[in-house]
Amino acid sequence: MLKPLALAMAATLVLSSAWAQDPVPRGSVAFFGLYLMNNPGDPDDSDERARIAMAEDQIARNLEARGFILVDTAPVAQKLAQVKNIASCNGCDMKLAQELGADYSVTGEIQKTSELILALNLFLRDAKARANVRHGAVDIRGNTDESWSRGYRYLLNNIIFRGEPRP
Repeated sequence: MLKPLALAMAATLVLSSAWAQDPVPRGSVAFFGLYLMNNPGDPDDSDERARIAMAEDQIARNLEARGFILVDTAPVAQKLAQVKNIASCNGCDMKLAQELGADYSVTGEIQKTSELILALNLFLRDAKARANVRHGAVDIRGNTDESWSRGYRYLLNNIIFRGEPRP
């Protein structure tokens, strides 16, 4: 019979190996930005537009610091304008990334439940295989620059690129 400490250590070893992730092979990325899923009737908020721009810049810099090459998405701008939420468009992001010659697409969305509760989502997808490579979500409390920045930093470092060196 296993003693409780030995059982806990065995469970930790099994769980830690199950949670280990291989590094994502580096390549080119089409980052299509973030989409805000706001509550119906909420006013268009210039502070939130500024936070989206800040978070997009933070994500782009993090991807570059990790060795990914960002491709220009301007050649597909007209097609992007026809898509309401690029993160939830049944794979159209991967098709557009392929058109751009990118290895991966990165998209995200912010789900705003209230001024206090928001969920940040990020998707890293293989454009050629048309499959999710990594995706994750974090809930944050507070609709502030600091909470968004911390949320995306946590999402990138501890979920999307868990186990990889931080830039």
